[in-house]
Amino acid sequence: MFGIISEMFRKSAVSLMLVAISGQLFSEIAHIGESRFQSIVVLSFFTYCILCLFSPSKHRFFHVISIPVLTQFIQLFQKYSFSAGANSLWRLFPFILLNIYFIHFFLNKPVLLTQKEKLFLITWNIISCFFIVISPNLDKIVLGGILLYGFTLPMYFAYFKTVSFAVDFRKEVEKCLCLLFIILGSGTFGLVFAGASYKGSDNLLATRNITDTNVTMAYFILLWPFVLLFSNTNNLFQITRIVFILIFTGLVVISFSRGAVLIIVPYLIMTILSIRNFLRFYWLILLVLAIVFYDYEIQVFLAKQDMMYFWKLRFDEITSMDAFISRLPQISGRAEIHAVAYTLFLQNPLFGNGTGSFEMLGPGYREAHSLFYTLLAEQGISGAVYMYAVLAALGISLWKSIETDRNGIVVFIAFIFYLIFNHTVGSVFVIIPGKSITVNCIAPVLLICMYFYAKSCLYSFQETDE
Repeated sequence: MFGIISEMFRKSAVSLMLVAISGQLFSEIAHIGESRFQSIVVLSFFTYCILCLFSPSKHRFFHVISIPVLTQFIQLFQKYSFSAGANSLWRLFPFILLNIYFIHFFLNKPVLLTQKEKLFLITWNIISCFFIVISPNLDKIVLGGILLYGFTLPMYFAYFKTVSFAVDFRKEVEKCLCLLFIILGSGTFGLVFAGASYKGSDNLLATRNITDTNVTMAYFILLWPFVLLFSNTNNLFQITRIVFILIFTGLVVISFSRGAVLIIVPYLIMTILSIRNFLRFYWLILLVLAIVFYDYEIQVFLAKQDMMYFWKLRFDEITSMDAFISRLPQISGRAEIHAVAYTLFLQNPLFGNGTGSFEMLGPGYREAHSLFYTLLAEQGISGAVYMYAVLAALGISLWKSIETDRNGIVVFIAFIFYLIFNHTVGSVFVIIPGKSITVNCIAPVLLICMYFYAKSCLYSFQETDE
């Protein structure tokens, strides 16, 4: 892991140096963004992607899987100083580089897809492109939609299939996704508190929307099982494991999401208990005793924090857990959003209104805060049936892997809770908005990685040098 971090810093330093030198030679570079600093950072990131993908590297797999995550941060940093939406080349450039790398990779490595996998990719491309073409939002999402659905995700699928035959594939996945959890967690904390001071705003409820913590929570759900597996495989210290738990719980706190509280707490408990000896019992006793002993000091400290005010705004309406659960759709406004989505579905029940149509035809949100209602509104019955068939096939594969690896149950639990999150808090899959600043496909990339992580249990391993 330290080798990956060291390489990231080296390539980042080289990227900054190259862009800084170019800025001295071509002054126009400094005026691309709203400031010289922003321009240099954005261009340095693009240079970093090029170096990671096309220069010699011992950690290529990490770079390939990490670029979508890092891209989300740079897109937020770009703000609206660079053109936004799914047609913006500023937002799509890292994915264009990824696709070029994949083409280069496939020219040098045989792609060993089965007939079923080839059929899946063909149907995926045909169905995805169909729903993009019929969308009334086509002119705003066509580049991002075709690029991510038609090229990036299928090539990620073929790439993961190819490298999954490597003898150390599972260990590499655990290590890389654990590191991504740390990077994404640290970056999210930084963005929330940096955003709180942006243009004088100290409203953390507003900045959680700026940093899209409701979306990133889905990514943490998918990354978390690999944190547990990496900790267990490498016998990490108990204090390190507690830090991982604190990072996850801290992210729930700054998300200010009622749904996240209901979902993440049982998710953490179930996954931790599923890994034998992940957390020693005496550590839990010490933690509970510390909380009890310092209860008054903790309450005084929390009472002085601005964050508690925003938590009260979100939860004071709730008088009991039963009321919390029963009134959650009405309190959050999701009931009305679902009603709009269902109305759009009734207009074209078979094929829906097309990918990205809810943003245009609905109340202005990117999705209907539910995978089910978003699919009904945008892809109708046909698209919903296809997507749920794909998700069911993934779930079956993850379940079967438990037979050969008992610890694989945490990956299956993560998948189930990801689905719960997608049907209660918000739909997080391919993000191709017509006007907002983040364009990404992190969730499906992680799902594909999970699929081949599970399938690799059944392969006859062979050494594959990239």
